[in-house]
Amino acid sequence: MNFSRVQPARKKSLLPLAVPLLALSAAVLTACGGSSVDTLQAPVAQAPVSCTVDTAVPNSYEEGRLVNKLLETDEQSFSQRILQASGFDRFGPEFAQQLCKDGISGAANYDAAMALMKTAGTALWTAALDRVQGRKVEGTLPQGDDRMLYWARLTMTQALRQWKPDFDMTTEQRDALQNELERASRGQFAIDFPAGQNYRRILVSGFDPFTLGTPGVNNNPNIRIGNPSGAIALALNGKTLTLDDGSTAVIQTYLLPVNYPPFLQGQQEDTLGPWFQPGPKRLDASVSISQGRFDFDLEHFNGRYQLATIPGNDNIFPDCRAAGGYPSELDCDIYPPARWYGQETRPWVKETPPQFTESTLPFQALIDANTGEGIINPDNKRTTGFKVKLNDDYSLQSCSKGSAGPYERNCALSGGGGNYLSNASAYRNTLMRDAFGLNIPAGHIHTPIMTRFSSDSDDLITDATFESYRDSIVSQGSNIIFALAKTLSKTAAAPSSAP
Repeated sequence: MNFSRVQPARKKSLLPLAVPLLALSAAVLTACGGSSVDTLQAPVAQAPVSCTVDTAVPNSYEEGRLVNKLLETDEQSFSQRILQASGFDRFGPEFAQQLCKDGISGAANYDAAMALMKTAGTALWTAALDRVQGRKVEGTLPQGDDRMLYWARLTMTQALRQWKPDFDMTTEQRDALQNELERASRGQFAIDFPAGQNYRRILVSGFDPFTLGTPGVNNNPNIRIGNPSGAIALALNGKTLTLDDGSTAVIQTYLLPVNYPPFLQGQQEDTLGPWFQPGPKRLDASVSISQGRFDFDLEHFNGRYQLATIPGNDNIFPDCRAAGGYPSELDCDIYPPARWYGQETRPWVKETPPQFTESTLPFQALIDANTGEGIINPDNKRTTGFKVKLNDDYSLQSCSKGSAGPYERNCALSGGGGNYLSNASAYRNTLMRDAFGLNIPAGHIHTPIMTRFSSDSDDLITDATFESYRDSIVSQGSNIIFALAKTLSKTAAAPSSAP
């Protein structure tokens, strides 16, 4: 066939049909009290909204650390140094310009502001992933560092606090904007998995740095602290592994704040919930990670109690101490959100939800996987990495004031991971598994302590000792997640959670 001779079909004019339709539309509009002229008018553009920047607004408690210096004599604060060394010093100023430039607001109303929070927060999260995974590394800070994400976020929340657009917002709405920005910048909205039976979906959480010192007080080396769980999460996000059965393990990650209020509001459940629900993207494993002691501890038991001896980064404790710190009082115990747990859990009932949850990680498989092979343990310089072991610790306390008898004196005081937010993340994660009736590996891993510096590096933001601990912990922590992924292969022997 000679295609050059094929003639295109003649196009019929739609005008004869369009005219009566337009007439009908006009008649309907007129009958409804409208005007046919309205359909021909272009939408009216919204007038620009003015704004100001109020630098006199007090910082939050966390933002107050932005000025802290390693040494009193330093010209710059620690946050300025780490942000410049990573190329992340641009995020705060750029976000401030997005909010208010030349007196014009970047968002004309509250809904537009909410959208801007998500976009800007996601951009920060993506930049952190790109840096840690080597796709775009700026500055002199080694690429595996997690700390620039935390400090850049604070410069952005500070800019948001100072933004005064010329439209009304309640305190609750402002708080919601910051919550959206923070969640986006921790990757909580960026999670996505491929659908179908050919994939094994693994979700991993890490944490922000914490115990950073008192705001406005210099000469405290704690300001340098990073979090290996956060570094592991940034390194692992998006990684895939082909399993023996031909399926592909896909790892997605997110971070959690070291602050009680977001946990009390159900932020972790809101992040996990969509992936625990039935559907083609449902999780096959969910792991929470935090910094712990000197080994990789696989925590067996997680306690419902959530009052530790230190507050969050925001200097806030849960409302507990005023009533004596008993589990049955105030917010001493964890109350999961009914929107995910499926029922209200207030007022307090001892086993609703239960005082303890258990890990279903394949303990023995992870212990036997030799995940430290070839990895230098900076403690002893051996190339066997850190020890991986099961931790069965837990402790009990009286449930309420005046408790008598064994049934009233066996409420959770701590799980294997204590009773701080690491244990809370473990408890909430495994409780979600149980609430949805899932038979999947879910549990908590504590990493060795990462932030260690040489004795002669008091004014350095990093040194060889710090880098060696982080790199080794991240490498072995990643190997542990890969070992978990291999147990999800349908050709693998059924993993046991007993050592």
